[in-house]
Amino acid sequence: MPEVLKSPTPQAKRQSFQELLEALDYGALAEEATYELNELVHACTETGKVGEIVLAIKIKPVGAGQVELANELKVKKPKPVRGKTLMFATPDNNLQRENPRQQTLEGVRTVAEESRQVRAVT
Repeated sequence: MPEVLKSPTPQAKRQSFQELLEALDYGALAEEATYELNELVHACTETGKVGEIVLAIKIKPVGAGQVELANELKVKKPKPVRGKTLMFATPDNNLQRENPRQQTLEGVRTVAEESRQVRAVT
């Protein structure tokens, strides 16, 4: 039966995870994680999709009671849904919004033409 390692540090003397985060990279990791969390919450609420933050901390003993810590913060932000546009191919193989085979009616204007006109309110 394998021996289970138990921490010799009493519960009352254990360092909090928050203290470790503030010490890593002189607080730069904590600031980066705070920024990325805010950006992720915004992206998730705007898109209605799931996002994820993954913090990895690797601890490597190097001898004489020293350990080397490496960290990596990965953020998976949801991407906004891009809209689709319906366009028509011209005989010259260009794209345009209006159907090139559709006849125009005299006196009929598009909304875009209407919005260009400035009307004075009196």
